[in-house]
Amino acid sequence: MPESWNVSFAAMAVMALVGLFTVVFPLGLALVFWRRCGGQWRFFLLGCVVFPLFAMTLEGSVNRAVLHGPMGGAVTGNLALYALFGGAMAGIFEETGRLAAFSLARRWSRGPGDALLYGAGHGGIEAALLAGSMMLNNLLVALALNQDGLAGVEALMGTGPLSDAQIATLVPLVTTPAWMYLWSGFERVVAIAIHLSLSVLVYRGVRTGERRWFPLAVLLHAGVDACAIVTSAFLPIAGVELVALLWAVGLVLLARRSYRALAVQGAETPENP
Repeated sequence: MPESWNVSFAAMAVMALVGLFTVVFPLGLALVFWRRCGGQWRFFLLGCVVFPLFAMTLEGSVNRAVLHGPMGGAVTGNLALYALFGGAMAGIFEETGRLAAFSLARRWSRGPGDALLYGAGHGGIEAALLAGSMMLNNLLVALALNQDGLAGVEALMGTGPLSDAQIATLVPLVTTPAWMYLWSGFERVVAIAIHLSLSVLVYRGVRTGERRWFPLAVLLHAGVDACAIVTSAFLPIAGVELVALLWAVGLVLLARRSYRALAVQGAETPENP
């Protein structure tokens, strides 16, 4: 246990900056895509709706049913199986959400810029709901700790005395160096780049009728998430994020080619899928 339940001002400042970044960065990207690529804000809002629905609600329900069911121990007890399951669920549900969104909004779309706005919304709301809310929660707990120690956290939670397990979760908050929280911001940049790329690939499939792009997006998304699960078991955070960055670079290059192909074709004449 730490000698003092005190979170440094530097750590709290970085938490606040990262939390703000998770909101400002995707909005800034969306503004750039709107002005330079002709994307529509309705697709940004669509992405903000689809991620919580398909990833957090539908995928989350299946994950809870499987991982807390009879097969849960077998899945979580085997790293390879757990990585395959986690990657498959993320790929299937999130890319199906993208496919549904672009299919339903096809009549409104004016070009591939809409895919970028959607990707900014999809990745942006994920950043805000996951990393942003985590930073806000950490900041509130840190303020309570600095004011009244463990008693302050108990008052904040309003659930009575903290258990040993709950106290153990507070230790990293006190001992983690301020700069380590920057990894959360970096992780979100990489994740948003991946979401932008996958959005372009699925959009291409919907607009051109080329069936291969949707299953390819599912497989690529599953590969990214499965790789993250496996590498996190063996590598420090820098190694995990480096591998994710390599995935992101590859996907961005692939999406860039697709975006240019759509721009050349005009992406305005629908074909029968």
